[in-house]
Amino acid sequence: MTTAPSTYRAPLPETLVELLGRKVIDLPPAELEGGLLRGDVSAAYDRVRAESPEAQIVVRRCRDLLDDPDGDGFAVLEVGLLLGRLGLDDGQKAATVLLSWLGAPLRAFDRWPLWKPLGTNLTIDPMRATGSGYNPLHIDVVNATEPPDYSALLCVRPDPLGEGNSIVSHLRRAVDRLNDDERALLAEPVFHDGAFYDLTGVGTEYDPFPVLDGLPASEGFVRFTAKMLPDMDLTDPHTSAARELERELISEQQKFLLGFGDLIVVNQHLCVHGREPLGHGQEEVPEEQRRLLWQMFLRAAEAVAR
Repeated sequence: MTTAPSTYRAPLPETLVELLGRKVIDLPPAELEGGLLRGDVSAAYDRVRAESPEAQIVVRRCRDLLDDPDGDGFAVLEVGLLLGRLGLDDGQKAATVLLSWLGAPLRAFDRWPLWKPLGTNLTIDPMRATGSGYNPLHIDVVNATEPPDYSALLCVRPDPLGEGNSIVSHLRRAVDRLNDDERALLAEPVFHDGAFYDLTGVGTEYDPFPVLDGLPASEGFVRFTAKMLPDMDLTDPHTSAARELERELISEQQKFLLGFGDLIVVNQHLCVHGREPLGHGQEEVPEEQRRLLWQMFLRAAEAVAR
């Protein structure tokens, strides 16, 4: 089993685990307003961070991993101890507290709670997030004017068949390796992906959209999803440019298994993510034992302030 290298991991000190274990029961629940964590709840969570030097160290490490333009744009927080000690309900709340220190928790999909469950459904398209097949590299909510700044995935139950590597790749470096003609084609608003409905906090529908919006990484996105490629015209030069970007992303992708309690956070301004196929024979695994992740989005604090 290949796990995320220690270079990208952010372990929680024992003292921080103990502090969260003591505090979490008395902290307010993660109630929302306009899709975002309510201001008074966020302030209560942040007071825990302020009183803990260890929490501030963890936050600084995550910031370095997530936001350094010369880095890789993702971090893996180790929250298994929290889930093991507190149980899944209070453990989820503690994970919410942790993520609130990195950004404003955002429930983009109205039909789901703040944490969206991503189980394993064998009756749907295997390419989908809850499918069992290859989930190609993408940013989440790509067809919105304001995609989430960060996407977070918490592994609650790994694939019991030992597969389903997470994959990540740096968008900006891949774009830099393209030629001028390819970048010009990707800057044209001719790309489409998916439906847009029952969403909050991500702006309005962007259809068609450009892959490259011309904005700096701190503000803009590389709106790429390989899920759009099968429906594109093979004779269209825009398709060739998008496929070349996918090839560049795959050439430098990193892959590793998330274990129980691994919480990967991806900066969507810098990085795409996806998943390799789950292990063969999923139909033999009871549904309640198949891979399960929880997903949450974050809005950058600066964006909320604006």
